[in-house]
Amino acid sequence: MDTYDTQNKPPSALSGSKGPPETTPFAKPKLADLPQFGGQHAEDLLWSTFRPGQYFGMRMRTPKSLLAGLMWFNPHRPHALSNIRHNAQERDGLTKYGWEAHDGKSYGRQELYDEHFHLTTSWVKRQCNGCGNGGDWALKLDAQHLSNAQNPVEEDVQAADESQPKSRRMSVMFYIADEREQELLLEPDGWQEHAKSRLLSSGQHPIAGDWQLHVTSTSDLKKMRHLAIQTPHMHNLTECVQHSLVLKRSKGQSRGGVAYQLPNTAAPKSNVAIFQLTATLPFSMEVVFLGGQSNEQKTIRGPVNMCAGCTPEKSPKPETQPERLAALSGWRLQQLLQERETAFDKRFADTFGQLSNQDMPAGIQPVAKAALSNMLGGIGYFYGSSLISLPNRTVPNFEAALFSAVPSRSFFPRGFLWDEGFHQLLISKWDPAMSRDMLAHWLDLMNKQGWIAREQILGAEARSRVPAEYITQQPTSANPPTLFLVLAQMADEIATASADVAASVRMRDQQQFLKAAFPRMAAWLTWFNTTQAGPVPGSYRWRGRDPNSLTELNPKTLTSGLDDFPRASHPSHDERHLDLRCWMALASRALATIGKHLNLPRREVLPFEKTAELLEDIQSLKRLHFSDSTGQFLDYGNHTEAIQLQHVIHRTPQGNFRGPLQRHLVDPSQPPKLQLVPHFGYVSLFPLLMALLDPSDPELGQQLKLLKQPDLLWTPYGLRYLLPQPHACLMPNE
Repeated sequence: MDTYDTQNKPPSALSGSKGPPETTPFAKPKLADLPQFGGQHAEDLLWSTFRPGQYFGMRMRTPKSLLAGLMWFNPHRPHALSNIRHNAQERDGLTKYGWEAHDGKSYGRQELYDEHFHLTTSWVKRQCNGCGNGGDWALKLDAQHLSNAQNPVEEDVQAADESQPKSRRMSVMFYIADEREQELLLEPDGWQEHAKSRLLSSGQHPIAGDWQLHVTSTSDLKKMRHLAIQTPHMHNLTECVQHSLVLKRSKGQSRGGVAYQLPNTAAPKSNVAIFQLTATLPFSMEVVFLGGQSNEQKTIRGPVNMCAGCTPEKSPKPETQPERLAALSGWRLQQLLQERETAFDKRFADTFGQLSNQDMPAGIQPVAKAALSNMLGGIGYFYGSSLISLPNRTVPNFEAALFSAVPSRSFFPRGFLWDEGFHQLLISKWDPAMSRDMLAHWLDLMNKQGWIAREQILGAEARSRVPAEYITQQPTSANPPTLFLVLAQMADEIATASADVAASVRMRDQQQFLKAAFPRMAAWLTWFNTTQAGPVPGSYRWRGRDPNSLTELNPKTLTSGLDDFPRASHPSHDERHLDLRCWMALASRALATIGKHLNLPRREVLPFEKTAELLEDIQSLKRLHFSDSTGQFLDYGNHTEAIQLQHVIHRTPQGNFRGPLQRHLVDPSQPPKLQLVPHFGYVSLFPLLMALLDPSDPELGQQLKLLKQPDLLWTPYGLRYLLPQPHACLMPNE
């Protein structure tokens, strides 16, 4: 629930504010403020691994949060400072990393393999009477040294290790930061080399209350180092650490005695505290966060019951801080982690029972658990404003929060609109309430016109991971409305629910959500029909293709989600995109179904029913997109196959020089002309995928036959993206 968001927003960000319609929020109450997203729901989701762009990162689901994270490096590796692991990045070259168990709220276990290091990060959250807002939480880090025989990339590890000393040490850094730039208190004095537990830092936050950060060592750790800085910038903490580490060499020691250490300094009013432990492998450490109580958070979340079934008179006595610390340390922490792993396994079996079937191939269940866990462990919370392109200027959009899964922690650690619909098909099976909360956040991003930006780059941390040319969003650019996949599924569940199920809290909440969301869904579909309509009735065209591009064989269609699927070779207003028409048919039918199941007034539902009937008409679809000669559904546009990328030759008195690749028409007798685009692939399957072909339609059997042909798309490993053909396959696109 985003009451805190609203209370802390500038006036320009609130509904009804004056400004361009492109940057004005939709004029309805925010869905994320529905009562179902407050109370215990908000409490359970306050803290989690909501920083998917880091190998391990914690934050609260609120703007101006406390942030926590993990860094590590090999102190003896050549160029150690350029190999600090923090942000999840492909260039780090980790052999493997990912969540093998994660419940989305209170528990996760991740395995990471980095050259000779094997790290396990296990975290758990605990709620109790006396625990902090959102619960107390702990991270247990286990680090081991891998021999070459244990590492799946033995040759690479050997090559990287030839010039390194045979040391089995690693440096681990854990940090805590306050985005509000409020001062943190350090407790570094008196740290002893063989000490087992210590209070590291403490502070105060309006949501987290009076908090403390403790570390417990279960191994013989070297002396702890620290650095405290004052900075408003949380997106470049890695660089701050790189610039602060100092090289130390012990007297009389060989190269093995060299280490990079934090300088044990603290700037005035520091809001970031970083603690470094350099230890001999194997070792483990536990970091424990104890939160406090705050009246502001109690106001936001509403009543919370920490003891199911307890009356106020019989509630357990509030735990003291030492008791809370002990509950998340040592053997009790290990026991709690094991209990949560067992609970995750049981819940997985109950939710996806078919995967526990003995007839399933060996290895399916661990892969399925990892797939689910990486989806849930990839959920993030973001806050900020996108940059919007308007005529002759770029302006910030209204500030907003986004609670969303991400397509890739290393490459795309931010929200993408069309990906999210597919994400929610899985998340809704695991946690329907959390899924609705995420859908609410996405629909709350809608502007006054009904537009939702396809890529959500909110805040400096998200923006720092995006190439500059992709940051600005175009308010005329769409993205497939995949959210309707799960929204329609929710409506069908309501319609088919038994009397007992229909009376359940889940169904009541689901119905309340869909009714509140209907005006936004209707505005979204209206925006599509207004801005993405094609040149003839019943046709649609993705905006955003570059008609002036000379460096691409086939200009990309980023807005479709199928970025490099070959469309008409020469983008024009005459294009008709098959997949977009099919998406519009699905969205129209979904909205009509939702309105019907919610018993909304007929006048509100009828326009969507009529649009759905038009777009589902097979004869209309065939007139616009069907090839009688091949039996294939295809795009239409200004197209020729007679183009190639060739180097531009520059002739000068000093000689000829080869310039960059540019697109050229290689056969003047085949200029581009309006026609069906002869590229058979994923797009051609959309009428089948969207169930637009009736069982009685002869085209259904025809498409199934095409689908099974091995010389087209069928392979033993799945479907090809595109029919192999000289023009489009195995050719550089730019």
